[in-house]
Amino acid sequence: MAKLKQAGIRFDLETYKWLEDEAEKTGTPISALVRAGVVLLMAEKALMTQMRSQIESQGVTYPSMKRPKQLVNK
Repeated sequence: MAKLKQAGIRFDLETYKWLEDEAEKTGTPISALVRAGVVLLMAEKALMTQMRSQIESQGVTYPSMKRPKQLVNK
């Protein structure tokens, strides 16, 4: 079994309510829903990187293709 790390995550009330409702509907723990969401986010990021590389390899560039600035929590 893979080693797991524990992290504390804070959600706004609307998001947490949605997670509770979804957990109740599906019978899936909130932690499993969050893990599944992270897996989807990682796959989406990999796909976007791949698509960007394909577009750039064709010599196409647009101002909107600039890399987004990272969000910083304050």
